[in-house]
Amino acid sequence: MSYTTVELLAFGFTAFLVGFSGAIVPGPMLTVSITESFKKGYKAGTSVVFGHVAAETAMVVLLALGLSQIIGLKAPFIAICVIGGAFLVFMGINLIKSGQGSASIQTTAEKRTLAYGPIYGGIITSLSNPFFFLWWFTVGAAFVFEGLRLAGLVGLAAFLIGHWASDFSWYGFVSFCTDRGAAIAGDKAYRIVLISCGVFLSVLGLGFVYNGFINI
Repeated sequence: MSYTTVELLAFGFTAFLVGFSGAIVPGPMLTVSITESFKKGYKAGTSVVFGHVAAETAMVVLLALGLSQIIGLKAPFIAICVIGGAFLVFMGINLIKSGQGSASIQTTAEKRTLAYGPIYGGIITSLSNPFFFLWWFTVGAAFVFEGLRLAGLVGLAAFLIGHWASDFSWYGFVSFCTDRGAAIAGDKAYRIVLISCGVFLSVLGLGFVYNGFINI
């Protein structure tokens, strides 16, 4: 297994950008982060992410155990590349179309988590969100697979560090701004970020799909 430090850094940075593109999309975690920040201050966002990380760790272990058995097989590699890439393109197009968004209305499940604190809220909003599983079984699986192919557990660690850094940076920022009573970002700036991330995801997704098809 041969890899370079530059390859690992590039892989981790790509994971950060993909994770950040997903984190900025308004959803259950954003709702809980903002609500808890009003009650518990700027550290609430980080606590929500810790709960999210706990849920993701279980998912990563399950994926790694399954994918480690098929590393090197052509058919699973092609399927994961094509499906994961297609979902990235789908996410990218939705980001570009959205332009700007607002936090989604809290569901009953989300409201219940608020009584148990931000960490529990991070766990429940993750596991109760169908897109959480859809993302991990497509895009997440593709990154776990590629990390294991690139450098084994070291490659997997590079992906996780980059991915989780995106969550901590974004939700920490949101929590800080909420606690200080400042706007997260102006409409124009937020729209630019969404569109830029959408373009990035679409291009990356097409690259995944292309990589899968050329190996058929």
